[in-house]
Amino acid sequence: MFKHLKQGAACAIALLALSANAATWTLSGDLVTHDPDLYKENSTWWIVETSDTGIGVKYSADGHAWKQGVSIFGNGLSWWGQYNGNSKTVWAPDVHVWNGKAILYYAVSTFGSQKSAIGLATASSIATGNWTDQGAVLTSAAGGDFNAIDPNFFVDKAGQPWLSYGSFWTGIYTTRVDANTLKPIGSRYHLAADSSGIENAFIMSNGSYYYLFVSKGTCCAGANSTYHISYGRSTSITGPYLDKNGVNMLNGGGTTLDAGGGRFIAPGGESVSNGVMARHELDSQNGYNGVLFMNDLTFVNGWPTY
Repeated sequence: MFKHLKQGAACAIALLALSANAATWTLSGDLVTHDPDLYKENSTWWIVETSDTGIGVKYSADGHAWKQGVSIFGNGLSWWGQYNGNSKTVWAPDVHVWNGKAILYYAVSTFGSQKSAIGLATASSIATGNWTDQGAVLTSAAGGDFNAIDPNFFVDKAGQPWLSYGSFWTGIYTTRVDANTLKPIGSRYHLAADSSGIENAFIMSNGSYYYLFVSKGTCCAGANSTYHISYGRSTSITGPYLDKNGVNMLNGGGTTLDAGGGRFIAPGGESVSNGVMARHELDSQNGYNGVLFMNDLTFVNGWPTY
């Protein structure tokens, strides 16, 4: 979800010294972020992020020292206006490389609204950055049972691509996407729901399981923010996803991975690339701006931890 950001502000913090979590990466540079989507293309680490000026971009040669890049579609696109009130705001983008090209899903909406859309852009590579917008691939409207934001692209073990999405209302869904057009096809599958709020789905596989990570609670309420990262696992990409106690995530289940605490609270907007989980946490000593954190994600007895 969106929060007003001081995009481009430098936030050089040695996060290793400030976090009690193990295997936390020491980061420096431009670290103010919200909903950081992490992807390593060749030797360069990239982040696309929620921004009030198009799709925010960060990059790093080593994953530790980060620089703010030029926003994608920073002047906005005309079709966004019906969904985001004619602003340049974009939420929770998701970038990958698929079939030899870069693909970028993103969401446009306004806070608390179901009138939302997930857009798609493509480029020859992330580094080249020659993005061409393909328009909306999924939309939602007031009175429906879902919200078309927070996209996440994932390829299952059979090579079939999927798109997961959803925020609040009835929760998280996934649907297959066409391998060429990258637009949703076929049935949708209901994966998770929670009355306290749920969004920012991210699916990955490890061993014989698929893992669904979500952000639960309230993202952007300063000291009252309750965001936290939860997960479940399934042998099928379409679920059911069960937590460590065997509770279905459709019934409010989910094992907490990270709830924050101390100076940095309300972790969420999580993503994983090359065995590393990125997320934002709110800095209680700096206006509750979101700050980038990264950790090695490991699996112990089939369950994720860091």
